[in-house]
Amino acid sequence: MAYDPLLASMSASGAWCSDAFTLASIPGMGAGAIATRPIAAGTPLFHLPLSYLLTPWTSALGPALAADGGKEAWESLADKGWAPLILAMMYESSLGDRSKWAGYLKTMPSEFGAPMWWSDEELEGLKGTDIEDRIGKASAHELYSTTLEPLMRSHPAVFPPSEHFTLHSFHVQGSRILSRSFTVPRTRAGGPPPGTDEDGDEEEEDEIAVMVPMADMLNAAYEMDNARLFADGGDDDDAEGVVENTEFGEGYTMITTKDIAAGEQIYNTYASPPNSELLRKYGHVDDLPLPDSILSLLTPGELGGHPFGNAGDDVEVPGDLVLAAAAGSGLEQRVEWWLEEGQEDVFSLGYPDEEDALPPAFIAFARLLSSDAEWTRAQSKGKLPRPTLDVTSSNIIGKAIAARRAKHVTTLEEDLAIIAGPPGRQRDAAVVRLGEKRVLGVMGRLVAAEEERLRKQEKDEAKAARSAKRKADDAGRAGKRRR
Repeated sequence: MAYDPLLASMSASGAWCSDAFTLASIPGMGAGAIATRPIAAGTPLFHLPLSYLLTPWTSALGPALAADGGKEAWESLADKGWAPLILAMMYESSLGDRSKWAGYLKTMPSEFGAPMWWSDEELEGLKGTDIEDRIGKASAHELYSTTLEPLMRSHPAVFPPSEHFTLHSFHVQGSRILSRSFTVPRTRAGGPPPGTDEDGDEEEEDEIAVMVPMADMLNAAYEMDNARLFADGGDDDDAEGVVENTEFGEGYTMITTKDIAAGEQIYNTYASPPNSELLRKYGHVDDLPLPDSILSLLTPGELGGHPFGNAGDDVEVPGDLVLAAAAGSGLEQRVEWWLEEGQEDVFSLGYPDEEDALPPAFIAFARLLSSDAEWTRAQSKGKLPRPTLDVTSSNIIGKAIAARRAKHVTTLEEDLAIIAGPPGRQRDAAVVRLGEKRVLGVMGRLVAAEEERLRKQEKDEAKAARSAKRKADDAGRAGKRRR
């Protein structure tokens, strides 16, 4: 079978795998895991020892470079993001069957639908979306040409001329990491323990991307997850009530979190990312039936006879659009204070829920820019503005949302027409655009309605105050006449 090498590789490395599921090809999703019999919640599906995670420290590359006098060059990559893991995967692939992960690497894709692989013409469809500036093709090329390629040329014994060390291979491994990696604490990946700060206290341990064989074979879909990867056989706080009597040692265990019927697909937990992130990382979008709670918020033009999409869609509104909407002078100092307080300068909008329609930080930032009183309070007490909308802040947020919407270069009608057509990258881009426009439309109307309500409230309060003053004046004059 196509996945036998992976299972053999796992077994040889001390991993364990249940026969309660099998791997199979799933239309539109690639490979996936299917239950072969009913599986109860809390059932372990497979367990991997830490040594079988593919990381910069478990790979054979580090020792190979050290033996070739390249220890310092290898260690110099530590602050280069994914560079050590990409290079380790390129090296392990070059080893063929000599690699501990040979069976795993054979199951990994070599073709991708993510925008990193799109043509310039296809990328035009992503203009104005959250993906546009997050593809990273130019920075990836620079990392390869200025860092990895010189290192490989300096150690030809470790990196002989091979298809495994080309720019194309670099992009393949990077795309595999983008779409399939997990993050774990550095020490669990085999890395060094945290250092100490200038006060002698231990620094907080960071998490890094690693490859987790078999775990990345499970697909994900919005609110469909029924399994999750737990540390040390479920020995963590989040596993309470889910895991019982697992006897695995140190490592990671995939455990079901719901009952699963025979023949059902097993989905891992990847949160519920918007279509912009699904397309950027995995090369696909979710175009599923939307709940009535969202459909009721859409206009006929936004619905367009297409009641599908991603309920987890969101859109980022950059802080510079909010600053431009505030249109005041001397506001840069307020922005600088905001950032020094550790606050974000990008605000994410999704479909509203019952608790917070707008992110509190978005409201607080708008109030900081619009209210001199809030700015004075922030400076004197070091406190963020209250996240309560008033007329001015709602007006600023409404203008910022409109400015974000203006970045899209197509119309709703054009997007819906493309979505009604054949599948492909052009359609995927249109699905992303439509989802973002719907969110911005819903939130723009919500903010406009709140601004109108607040303006009416101000007018009513002013009218009531004038009426009360007239009554008081009339009463005063009547008193004088009686005297």
